[in-house]
Amino acid sequence: MDICHSPTNRKSARCAQTAMTVEEFLARFPEVPRDLRDEAILAEYVMVFGPLLHLAQKPTPCMRDGGDAQHVFYVRLVNDLAIYGIGLAKRDRTLARLAATLDQYRARPATFACTLVPRRAAGAPRSGCT
Repeated sequence: MDICHSPTNRKSARCAQTAMTVEEFLARFPEVPRDLRDEAILAEYVMVFGPLLHLAQKPTPCMRDGGDAQHVFYVRLVNDLAIYGIGLAKRDRTLARLAATLDQYRARPATFACTLVPRRAAGAPRSGCT
């Protein structure tokens, strides 16, 4: 999986090239419940999406248009786990969503990350607080 980075994102680029462990994932995203730590599907999920998870950032409430790529990565790859963490989703359904996302990745591994982020019109302003 190739992820292009802007010159201002060099530190993130170095992180995105390294593998992520489940422990690192849980430390980076404390909203993910610890009871999933030993799930095989979570280990595979973190291994496959580690480069994107290194870049993922939780969007702020003032983000418009869903935010930039790193915010979309968070919403698409971490949000379901956070929703389970606050008790608004069931464990089995959350694990099924992880499996479905892995299946989508397996169908198109080379372009999966590109499908997560919607296209913007040329010259459109960056998302964020004004």
